[in-house]
This record gives sequence, structure tokens and C-alpha cells, in this order.
Amino acid sequence: ARRRLAEGDNSLPEPAEASSLAMLARQVNTPPVYLLGGAAAISVATGGLVDALAIAVVVAANTLTGFLTEQASERTIRSLALGAPLAARVRRGGRTVEIPLVEIVPGDLLLLAPGDYVPADARLLESDRLYLDEAALTGESLPCLKDAAVTLAADTPLAARRNRVYRGTVVTGGSGLAVVCETGLATELGRIQSATEQASAPTTPLERQLEHLSYQLTLLSGAACAGVFGVGALRRLPALELLRSTISLGVAAVPEGLPAVATSTLAMGIRRMGRQHTSIRQMNAVETLGAIQVLCLDKTGTLTQNRMRMAAVATSGAAAGPALERPLAELPAGAFKRLLEAIVLCSEAESADGSGWTGSPTEVAMVQLAEAEGVDARRLRAARPRRALNHRSDAQRFMVSVHGRSRGRPVAYVKGSPAEVLALCSHELRGGRRMKLDAARRARLLAANDAWAGLALRVLGVADGPAPANGQALQGLTWLGLVGLEDPLRPGSARLVRELQDAGIRPVMITGDQAATAEAVARRLGLARGRPLRVLEAARIGDMEPGVLAGLAHNTDVFARVTPADKLRIVTALQRDGRVVAMTGDGLNDGPALKASDVGIAMGEAGQDVARRVADVVVEDNRLETLIDAVAQGRTTYGNIRKSIHYLLSTNLSEIGLMLGALALGLPSPLSPLQLLWINLATDVAPAIALGLDPPEPDVMAQPPRDPAAPMIGRADLWRITREGVVITAGALAAYLAARLVHGPGARAGSVAFTTLTSAQLLHALNCRSEHFGCSGLHRLQPNRLLALSVGGALGLQAAALLLPPARRLLGTVLPLPVDLALIAAGSLLPLLVNDRLKMPAAPPAEVSP
Repeated sequence: ARRRLAEGDNSLPEPAEASSLAMLARQVNTPPVYLLGGAAAISVATGGLVDALAIAVVVAANTLTGFLTEQASERTIRSLALGAPLAARVRRGGRTVEIPLVEIVPGDLLLLAPGDYVPADARLLESDRLYLDEAALTGESLPCLKDAAVTLAADTPLAARRNRVYRGTVVTGGSGLAVVCETGLATELGRIQSATEQASAPTTPLERQLEHLSYQLTLLSGAACAGVFGVGALRRLPALELLRSTISLGVAAVPEGLPAVATSTLAMGIRRMGRQHTSIRQMNAVETLGAIQVLCLDKTGTLTQNRMRMAAVATSGAAAGPALERPLAELPAGAFKRLLEAIVLCSEAESADGSGWTGSPTEVAMVQLAEAEGVDARRLRAARPRRALNHRSDAQRFMVSVHGRSRGRPVAYVKGSPAEVLALCSHELRGGRRMKLDAARRARLLAANDAWAGLALRVLGVADGPAPANGQALQGLTWLGLVGLEDPLRPGSARLVRELQDAGIRPVMITGDQAATAEAVARRLGLARGRPLRVLEAARIGDMEPGVLAGLAHNTDVFARVTPADKLRIVTALQRDGRVVAMTGDGLNDGPALKASDVGIAMGEAGQDVARRVADVVVEDNRLETLIDAVAQGRTTYGNIRKSIHYLLSTNLSEIGLMLGALALGLPSPLSPLQLLWINLATDVAPAIALGLDPPEPDVMAQPPRDPAAPMIGRADLWRITREGVVITAGALAAYLAARLVHGPGARAGSVAFTTLTSAQLLHALNCRSEHFGCSGLHRLQPNRLLALSVGGALGLQAAALLLPPARRLLGTVLPLPVDLALIAAGSLLPLLVNDRLKMPAAPPAEVSP
């Protein structure tokens, strides 16, 4: 009790969940909402309470949509929580008791058995073939063997501390007794969680670009207002009329539909990804996925399955297995069966309940292979009872199991380091006969061992022979063959790497495994793509200057032997190099790097709570294919937001142009403030949202990632938008002038200008679907039925504004005559055709740099 009072509870604080108020504030605290607020303030200042109310409704709808979407994503993430066990077995006062996890204190004795969750960091006092799965903490794919007898230096890396056990890891075999040294936040897991809480992600590219765009729109609005005021002052217009025109133009320069477009596009991206079993925690993460330039892939559990399987077998001069792409049926039946019987008997795997097998993954994988090939493991063990077992050790890297027979001398079965087992053998089983081993044959067997190790296989040699008499050395054995085991690649991982490279995204593998194993896996994945593979073992990363590490990270394909702190340094180094970085992971050790990356991606099915709580994206079903789908969706989302902004800015610019053009010619304003608001809210928003939901273009994954430092609307875009706005302005202004010539000044000419401009803007939405394909090439794109419906519906609304008397009274329009309809058709269709002809021809996909 005194220790618990001094050290605190053995618990880790739950990561703070975003409050509803914080989620709501994130939706409001955006540049587009600021712009709308300014527009509403202008409307209130000039008595336009109806206009201000309409804008407030748009802001409220956008805010509610974003808030509900983020709240639903948070609920999905929380539903995936695993949680740790609530109790643990300890020895207190000489008795074994089970106590709540939070009550464990330094000095408690932990009893460790297969399946146990280690509740605190502890020093081993006793160990009996104790294996722990530390992959979630260290990234090591294989369970590690612990040894209470060793003494290690204080600076021994975490993955090599064989005399310690750590909170959050799981016992997979053997047993042990350990004394607790650290609890709560003082544990390695607690340190990782603290580092995770301190890490912070940078602002997303979309946030930075929308902020830049808001600055551009502010300048545009100010310039437009100044221009109108200057022209009006030169023409000595009445002050009230000039003020109304200036305010109307300021409202026209603000794209009221922008928040609705951005929110709806991101929300739809989240919904589409949700149908693919991918949860998005932050709305902007959808778009940021499309901007990533480097994807850091955690090897264990992400690229590989974090389980062992038999990958290759060599016996009697033949070799086969999945790693060699040859079926096991090609192996000589007799020799193969004898090897399988040897690995079943020389094994620590146990089946206490007669169903599944327990023990280290390596042992279990070999017994499972034997059973799959027809060996009855339990009956075999019963027929040949074990008389002695000599475990593998540092001095003797092989296991020896002695079994009795019904007649004759007991048999010794040996399994372990191929070189050491081969040294005990005088003969080999070949062609069904026992043949003497010569030097050349030994050299070929060792070369095969080296070749398999280069395939990232864990290779074991197998032999049998007469058991030695008391005091005699083991010798004269018969070599039975090699077995190779692997942590298999996850299905689709090689294709994922290839598709990432095709999309211009550089995949980087980060693992706690040894460099040789990591390099072999990277080669199987095709990470180098035909060039020399660049591997960095992260032993000295912590001592490197940030600039030096950034330079190394820029050219490294594989980081091996990394710690959680190293992962964080690697991610921040890549970001310092100017890259948009995504990080995948499923373990406790990935938490800080996941949070600090631009996009943290947790593999949800097998992932730990820490990883899932800090990630921006959770792939619930662990399918790697969804990562490519997510990137494609992110790129599509960003492209669609650009299309919508392109549409809104070019159409708003045409409104400014029409107002300025009329004033410059000494004519009265053709559009009233209410007509401008009608255009911006009633007819602009629906097509802009429909463009935001446009299906992916055919070459979306053939283009390189965009430059995150580039503005969303660059100089070339501004020139194109200006040109298109001028063309639309010209059509509407020409129709207005023609109507004045036919009907004289009055409401009819203004009604023609209003309808022409609205119709031209709606038709312009078709032009905004692609920067390269004109209207004649839209058949190459997937159909956007929502756009057709929104354009048709908005044209119907505009027709109602002309045909319905209440709408005509509200908007100041008149019933059109046949000549008016002809002017409207010419003024709206000609800009569509001109802008279509001025569009750039389809360009080939840009070259993707390696």
C-alpha cells in the first residue's frame, strides 16, 4: 500500500477524446466560414436581413454536416477498442493471488504463463523456455526467447533485453517469474504513450491552401469593391446607389457555396471509404491522403502477417515450398515423411486439450505442416515417448530430443542451426538410401542455407540417428534436410508497393527486424524497383543531427532495427525534407510516429488501441488494397474541390465583370443585390457540390503527388479562371446591351442579363469537370448524374423566377418575350462553346520520378 501511494496506480491515462465543443469549433474555425461571416455582416449593415439569414442557414448546415461526420467517425474508432486485461497473477506472501492490474507495485512477483498479458515492466528471476511476443512494442516479427540468467549492459537496445519483460507484451510459450520494476507511466509503454501525447501533426495541405485561397479572395473582393467605387465616383453616381453597388459586388466576390462544397466533398469521401471498411477520424485526412509523397510502411503486421509458416523444405536432393514456387508434392514421399516425423518429435509445441497447439510460432508452424501432410502428431508422440530433451542455448544452437522405440536403441532427433546440425552428421538421406556426406555436398547444403536466408527465411537443419550412450558426444547422425519458415507477406503487399510507385509515392519500410531480414523482405516486395536497395540500420539515428538524418532519410528505402523514438525521428526528418508523410502501423511502438505524421494509418483488425486512437485513418479489415483506394479517393477529393472552386470563382468573376462592365459603359447596375444572392446561393451551390462529388478521372493514379507548397489556385489557374469569367461576362453583357437596344432601359433588359448570366454559369459547370477534356470528350469520364440533375434543377428554378408572379416580384424579373429567349440562348450557349475550344488539349500523364 505504501508503494502504491508513492508510485501511483499501475495504469495509463486514457487518451483524451475530442469534446463535442472542440469538434464543433473545428467546423466553424475555417477561412470559408470567415468569408461567409463577412458577407452576412455586409448584408446586415445594408439592411439585407433576408440575405444574412440565408447565409447563416448555409453556415449552420455546413457546420452540422462536418460535426456529425466527425462524431460518427470517433464512435467507429472507439468501437474498435480492445482494452487490456483487468487482473494479473502475482505471488504475495508466498501465495499466488489474482489482483487488479492497477494495484501492481514495484516489488510484486509476476507469474508468467502462455497467453498472459504482461502488466508491468519487470526483471526476470526465473525462466523456463519463456517466449514473449514483443512485436507491438519492438517491431520484431518473431517471439523472443527470454533468459533470467543473463546480465546485460545498461545501454542494451530494447529488443535485445532478454532478461526483462515489458507491459503490453504477451507470453507465447514457457513460463517465468519476474519482479516488477516499473509501473504506470514509468513503463516503456507509458513512455511511448507520453511521447505520443506530446507529438503533434502539422496542418494539412488543404488547410494551408484554403488559408492561402482566403487571402486571394480577400484581395479579389477588395479590388472589385475599390474598382466599382472608383468608377462610380468618376461618373459622379449618387452616394447611396454607389454604396449599394459596391456592397453588392463585395457579396458577389465571396463564393458562399465554398464551405458547403468542401464539407460535402470531404463527407462524401468519408462515406465512400466507410463502405470500404476504412474509418476517417478527421475530415481533412481524406484530402491529405491524396497529397502524400512518402508512405512509411511498418513491416510486422502491416506488410507481413506476423505469424510463422513453413515456406520451404529440402530433403533427399529435392526442394519445394511456397517460397520456391514449387508444390510440396514434388518431394520424395519417404524422405519427406521421415523429416516431418523428426520435427514433430523434436518440438516443444504442446496440445494439452487435444485440439490446437501452443508454443512458439516456429514450433507450432512445423507441427501444423506435418499434420497438414498427413502425420498424426499425437499418435506419433504416444508411440515414441520422449526420454530426454536438451534445449537450444547460446552455446548449442540446436535442440535434441531422445525418443524410445519398441525395439532397438533410442533415437535422437536434432533440429537447429543448419551449420551446427550438419557438423554432427556423417551421412544424409538421399534417394531412399543413407549416403556418406563429402566436402562438396556439405558445401552445397550450406550454400542452400545461405540462399534461403537471403529470402528472409528462418532456416533450420534436421537430422536423426542413434542416441549417444551416457557421457558420449552426439555424432554420426543422418542429415534429413532443411526447413525454412517465414513471416509471410500479407496478400496484396507487393502489389501495393508497385501501385504506390506507379502513383509517384515513395514507399519506405520501417522495422525492428535485423537489416538482413528487412532487406530480403524489401527485395520480395520490389521496394528498390530495379536499382540498388538502400538500407539503414538505425543504431545511431538518435545521435544524428536533424539535417543529416533528413538527408539520409531522403535516399533510404529500408530502416532496420528501429525503436519507437527512431520511428518518430524518421517521420519528422522526412517532413523536414519538405515531404507529406503517411505512416502505417498497428503496434504500441507506432503511436508517436502515427500522430506526428501528416496522415497516420492504423491497421484496425489487429491493431493496438494506442495506434488506433492517434491515427487519422483506421483500415478496419486490414486489407492493404484499401490503402490504394484511399489514396485514389483522396486525390479525387482534392481534384473535385479544385473543380468546385474553379466553377465558383469563374462564375463569381463573371458577376463582377458584368457589374464593372455596365458601370464602365455608364449604364445602371444590371443586377440587384437580391439577384446576386439568388445566383450565388440558389443556382451556384448545387452544381458546385455536384462537381465536388465527381467520379474519379481515369488517370487519377497515373499522376505524381501534387506539390504541397503550391497554392490550390496557381497563376495558370487564375489566368484560365479569369479568361473563362471574361467570356461569360461578354455573353451576358452583350445580351444586356442587345436587350436595351430592343426594349430600351428598364426591368426587361435587367431580366435578360440576369437570366443569361445564370444560364451561362450553369452550363459552365459541364466545362469544369475536366481541365483537359472538352464537352466532346466528356464521354471518357464516368457519368455524373448528380451534376446533370443539379444543373437541370437550377435551370428549372431560374425558369420559375421568370414565370411565377411572386418570384418575379421578389427578384424584379419580367416574363420573357421570344426575342428575349433568343438573346438568352445566344448569350449562354456561345460562352460554353468558346471556353470549350479554349481548353487545353488532353496532356499525357506526367513522368513520375523514382
